[in-house]
Amino acid sequence: MTSFSSSGDSPGDPLNDPWNDACRASLVQSLQRLADGCPDPIAAGSPVHRLRNLILVLKSQESFPDPAPVPGLTLSQALNLVSTSRALLTTLLEQDTTGFVGPEMSQALSETLESLVDELGRELRAQQATRVRGLYVIIDPQVTGGREPIDIARAAINGGARMLQLRDKLRDKGESLPLAKALQQLCQDNDAMLIINDHVDIAAAVGAAGVHVGQTDLPVAEARRVLAPHQVLGRSNREIHLLVESQEMGADHVAFGAIYPTTTKGGGRGPQGIEPLLRARAATTVPLIAIGGINAENVAPVVQAGADAICVTAAVGSAPDPEAAASRLVNAIREAGGRV
Repeated sequence: MTSFSSSGDSPGDPLNDPWNDACRASLVQSLQRLADGCPDPIAAGSPVHRLRNLILVLKSQESFPDPAPVPGLTLSQALNLVSTSRALLTTLLEQDTTGFVGPEMSQALSETLESLVDELGRELRAQQATRVRGLYVIIDPQVTGGREPIDIARAAINGGARMLQLRDKLRDKGESLPLAKALQQLCQDNDAMLIINDHVDIAAAVGAAGVHVGQTDLPVAEARRVLAPHQVLGRSNREIHLLVESQEMGADHVAFGAIYPTTTKGGGRGPQGIEPLLRARAATTVPLIAIGGINAENVAPVVQAGADAICVTAAVGSAPDPEAAASRLVNAIREAGGRV
């Protein structure tokens, strides 16, 4: 292995500076806690093995006290430790000129921590898959029957919706942001998920559960650069091969439709029906969301075809009593055997 050792210290050397001493010790302890407590199955992966080797190299240069034993970390705690380690590494590179963390060690640590972020984020998003279920209501300011979007959202949640999506195609982002914040607070208070349509930056800004993109929106890989590691990404699909493509890109869940005739979203193409939905279910391994023209009267075949979540807009947003409409849909999904 390449040696990362520094030149010897001497009077006046930054290696003797108490602040740098503390920074180096904090970095090594943070890395050690991460390596020792990283949750399964991440702990068995190659990034953790690389991290342990890098820690040994750092410890060979200078004596550091071992950190106090800690119980196994959660995925979120491990991500926080990665962030702490990155910040300490950046600070040390800016302030410590001794070469304790030279260019090669810096690159090795940065790449290893980046790999850990990818794996921790992937595992966190996989855990979110169990939350993609039941009724998923799109909140569109243009589809409210003249009522406030937040009131439609509150009614949907009270009626049993477990997911909301903000789809605001016409207003500027500055106008959408207050509504996004209010919806995020509503979802947090009710253990529901908020998904933002298209606008990855708004999803990141308000801390939403994730974002939903179409075929012509920001590519999955580019959206990931903006989102936090735990934020999920869904993608719309009309054809089976696009479903497969979305999964290969790394989408955490996929939408398929329109299942039935719908006037909410144009496009000039007819409905898919149940048979293509069955094929979509067979082609997907991530949660499958069915969308388009679905209501309480026709939802049963959709659930029985294997859809994990049922996405609607007008069925709730345009209903005279949105809460009652949402409740009827939730009951119909449950009676058809779906998870709500």
